[in-house]
Amino acid sequence: MNLKNSLYKVDPTPFNKDILLPTSKSHSNRALIIGAIRGNSFQIQNLSRSTDVLSLLSCFEKIGLKIKHVNDSVIFTNSFPACESDTAEDTIDLKTGDGGTTNRFLLALLSLGKKTYRLIPTEKMSERPMEDLLIPLRKLMVSIDTNPADAWLSVKGPAQMINTGKLEIDCKLSTQFASAMMLAFSALPISFELKNIQASETYLKMTEFILKETLNKNSYTIPVDFSSLSYPFALGLIRGRVLIKNCLRLDPLQADSGLIQLMKDAGGDIEWTPNGLLVSSKNKLLPFSVDGSQFPDLVPTLAFIAAHIEGTSTLSNLSVLRHKESDRLDEILTLLKTLSIDFIFNENNDEIIIHGKGQLYPNMSLKTARDHRMVMTAYLFLRANSGGLLAEVDCVEKSFPDFFKIM
Repeated sequence: MNLKNSLYKVDPTPFNKDILLPTSKSHSNRALIIGAIRGNSFQIQNLSRSTDVLSLLSCFEKIGLKIKHVNDSVIFTNSFPACESDTAEDTIDLKTGDGGTTNRFLLALLSLGKKTYRLIPTEKMSERPMEDLLIPLRKLMVSIDTNPADAWLSVKGPAQMINTGKLEIDCKLSTQFASAMMLAFSALPISFELKNIQASETYLKMTEFILKETLNKNSYTIPVDFSSLSYPFALGLIRGRVLIKNCLRLDPLQADSGLIQLMKDAGGDIEWTPNGLLVSSKNKLLPFSVDGSQFPDLVPTLAFIAAHIEGTSTLSNLSVLRHKESDRLDEILTLLKTLSIDFIFNENNDEIIIHGKGQLYPNMSLKTARDHRMVMTAYLFLRANSGGLLAEVDCVEKSFPDFFKIM
């Protein structure tokens, strides 16, 4: 399906499906960095096919890594930085896409090498925070240019293991900075002191788990993606019934899996069965209050759910949403206004209070920022109500390439 520059017609049809979901790009990109360092036939099974993951694989091939593809698995036959000897260029340009983990994890990995690597991202990645990753890398004597010609950043190592004790990493804006360093330097004698962990702490635990799990194993299997799961799950709760056949257990390492317990507590009809996770709109949901900093990627979906529940729900600690693929906080507010949903945004308290009424919203056209999560959330609003046209639909390939086919 060619979705580029097209308006996608969303029909308000009943949602009653058995589906299979993609696997986790968060797990995948972490495992790929480990594979790049490990080599030695390290195998990753059930790899995500999101564009973030494909961009990282493409960069790997450009820097000299040899990777065998077997169905949904990849096998590393050499490692970085040893593979640098297989590339002739001293300066290598890398098209890195717009993924936060792709760019941040890759930058830390490349600091182990001795060549010069120039990162050329897309979309708004070059506007997203990066300085709190550059600071610890520079302390390791890595040369980083933040203003190279025709590129975003250039990096040249190798990092020097100077005796500084624990290396401090500020996680206020993103825990991805810490994960990037923990993964890239996992085989070296260096430790980190993590400061200002305010959001997405679960993703640090994911990084720690994968490092421990692969310490004495030469393979890793990627679980289902709970971020992707949130969209059919939410639509099933509001307007239908869905069986997610390849979701047989919770993955507490994915922050977005918290949606399941949150909606159980709100009275949702949710059941783990031998055939998968079953969700329906049979039960009337209760309003809820939630700290959005613990799973920021879920907040747009939670706004959709709250708008369809009779009563007042509160989404708090939302400032972290301003540093995503778009300013998601502003995008959510715009979407709520466009749909004439009754809400209050309290900037001082960093919260949105949504007065849901459970009514149907009218047919309309929706154009969000080019942000995969905002486009998929807008789809939920149109599908659960009166339908309409949806713009920027091709960008869902970043995390959920088959979104429209599956939904």
